[in-house]
Amino acid sequence: MKRSIFHLGFFLSPLIPVILYLYSVGALADSYSVSIIFGVYAFVLVSNQFYLASQPAWMVSLLGAKSVRSLHGSSPLLIILLALIHALLKLANGFTLSTSQALFGLVALILFFVGTIAALLFFANTLLTKQKKFAQLRTSTFEKTGLTHQKVRAMHNLMVVAGLVVLFHVLLASTSSFTYNPWGIGILVAWMAFSLISYANYRLSGRKPRRKS
Repeated sequence: MKRSIFHLGFFLSPLIPVILYLYSVGALADSYSVSIIFGVYAFVLVSNQFYLASQPAWMVSLLGAKSVRSLHGSSPLLIILLALIHALLKLANGFTLSTSQALFGLVALILFFVGTIAALLFFANTLLTKQKKFAQLRTSTFEKTGLTHQKVRAMHNLMVVAGLVVLFHVLLASTSSFTYNPWGIGILVAWMAFSLISYANYRLSGRKPRRKS
């Protein structure tokens, strides 16, 4: 029951900043408002990735380390889908890739995609990667490319860069104006900062789950 509540909260938590963003623009039933929903939702899930990667002790105690890693390994595919829909809806509403804000978004998406593919191909444990044919593909790719686990980890660490880049993307958005949407942008920045700091502490501690306070 506790696990079900956690997963429900995990996937519903982005709705808080989503509502604040929609309120700030006077939400309408149009594709522009939908693009905001997908964009904000994707951003929160990106932040969640860093927190999941930090292996917080309370979460490991509740779900188990294996389940936390599985959630962390499965979420990127959903994030990429949400980000792509967000981008396509923006383009459909007349936005272009000629602005700095849009370019930051594109770079973040590319980096996140590369980091996700690296994880899926070489070390993530998900329902997909547990398939026999996928395991054979993983082994074959390692042998043919000469990649090492350390090199693949370095590729996956592009996720951190992607997180910082997407933060700039959000900060430059017109809907993130502190004048009109202080609580919405405040929550997004605070959660990303907290998640990145949690992940940095985890790495500096030698990848040991943080103790519950």
